[in-house]
Amino acid sequence: MWSTSSLTAEVEKALNETTGNGYEIVSVAFGINIWWMPTAFSTVCK
Repeated sequence: MWSTSSLTAEVEKALNETTGNGYEIVSVAFGINIWWMPTAFSTVCK
């Protein structure tokens, strides 16, 4: 299960890698799922 701080770090790492590959970050949203686990959703475009 993700903790909020580890999820944030993983999302930041993934977004940095994604932008390095030429993608643009459109949005990032954090929330929780049905089991109260933190989740992240990102939208990217090329």
